[in-house]
Amino acid sequence: MSNVIKNIILKSKNNIGKIILIVLAVLIVFSIVHNIMKNKHTETTNTIKNVKVIKVDLSSLSTEVNYSGKLTAKEEVSISPKSPGKVKTLNVKVGSTVKSGETLFTLDSDSLQAQLKQQQASIDSAKANLNKTKSSGVEQQVVQAQQTVDSAKITYDDAKTNYDRINLLHSAGAASEQELDTAKTKLDSASVALSSAQENLSLIQQKIGPESVAVAQAQVTQAQAAVDSIQSQINDTIIKAPISGTVSAVNIHQGEISPAATASITILDLSSLIIEVNVPGSMLSKIKVNQSIPIIIPSLSNKEITGSIETITPNADSTTKEYLIKIKVSNQGGELKSGMFVKVSLPDETEDNVLTVANQAVKMENGVSYLYKVENNRIKKISVNTGLSNDKNIQIISSKIHEGDIIVPEGQTFLNDGDKVKILQ
Repeated sequence: MSNVIKNIILKSKNNIGKIILIVLAVLIVFSIVHNIMKNKHTETTNTIKNVKVIKVDLSSLSTEVNYSGKLTAKEEVSISPKSPGKVKTLNVKVGSTVKSGETLFTLDSDSLQAQLKQQQASIDSAKANLNKTKSSGVEQQVVQAQQTVDSAKITYDDAKTNYDRINLLHSAGAASEQELDTAKTKLDSASVALSSAQENLSLIQQKIGPESVAVAQAQVTQAQAAVDSIQSQINDTIIKAPISGTVSAVNIHQGEISPAATASITILDLSSLIIEVNVPGSMLSKIKVNQSIPIIIPSLSNKEITGSIETITPNADSTTKEYLIKIKVSNQGGELKSGMFVKVSLPDETEDNVLTVANQAVKMENGVSYLYKVENNRIKKISVNTGLSNDKNIQIISSKIHEGDIIVPEGQTFLNDGDKVKILQ
C-alpha cells in the first residue's frame, strides 16, 4: 500500500513541475509580445505622416439630372435635278466637304445645246426680219415672210416626223422619257415659229405696214423667250450645292439617269449640331434660352463640351406632357458627328452658401460619415452629416466644421485619430 502512495506522490510532483514550466513559458511569451506592441505603439505615435489637404469651401451647390440625346445636323438638304437626265459628271462622294455654290454633278445637255443653237439662229432671223420690215417696202417683206414660212414649215414637218417616231419607240419601251421630252420641245418650238411666220405673212399680205413691224417685233420677242427657256433648262443641268456642309448620301452614278422624284445627293451642315431633349414641366423654371449646358460624349472618351439652349417649346406634347428643348453645339473643329449619342446634364436642385468639400474627402465607416481634419499638425477624425451632392462636391452639415478648415481628401484609410502629419505643398 505504501508503494502505491509513493508512486502517486511522485507523479503529482512531476505534474506540478510541468505546470510550473508551462506558466513560466506563457509569462515569457506575454512579456515579449507586450514589449513588441509597446515598441510598435511608440513607433507609430512618433511617426509623422505626409498628407495632401484641401479647404472647406462656402459656396453654391447644384445637382443635375442627366438626359440621353443624339447629335443631329442643324440643317439637312436633299438635292435633286428639276428634270430627269443622264449624269454626265459626278464631282462628290460620301464624306466630301462642299461649299455653297459648288457644282455637285451635271446632266447631259447635248440635245439642249443643239436646240439653243437653233433658237439662236431663229432669233437672228427674226431680228433681221424686223430690220427689213422697218426699212423695206411691202413687196420685199412679203417675199421674205414667205421664205420664213417655208423654212418654218420644213422645220415643223421634220420635228413632227421625229416626234411621232420617238413616241412610237417610247410606247414600245425603246426610247427614254428624256428623248420624248426633247422631241416634244422641238416640235412645240417649230409649231410656234411656223404660226408666227404664217401670221406675219398674212399681215404683210394685207399691207398693214405698222402692224407688220409689230408682228416682226413679236417674232423677235418669241424667239428670245425660246432662247431664254432653253438656256434655263441648260442651267438646270448643272446642280450646285445650296449650302456648305458634308455630303452624307449619294444616290446617283455617272452615266445613269438621275430621277427628279428622289434625292440625288444629301448635304449636312455640321458646323453646328442640335440635341433634342424632352423634359417635364418642373424643369422649365430651372432652364432658359441661351443657358450653357454641360454635355458628355461617351464615344469620344467621355469628352466634356458645352452647348447652349436654343429653343424651348411653349406647349407640352399631348401624350407625354413633356416639353421639347433644343440644345445647340458648336462643331468648328469637325470632331463631332451626326448620330453620336450624348449625355446632357440639366440643373435640378441648388443650395446657396453651404459648406462643401470634394466627394472623396468624406470617409464612410459603419454607416457614419467622417472628415479627417488637420488641426495643429494632428489628425482629428470628425463625424459629420451630409446634404446635397453632385458628381464632384458634397454638402457638409456639422458645427465642428467651418469654412477654411483643412481636410485630408485621400489616403484616410492609413490615418488614425491623433496621428501627427506634415502637410505637403
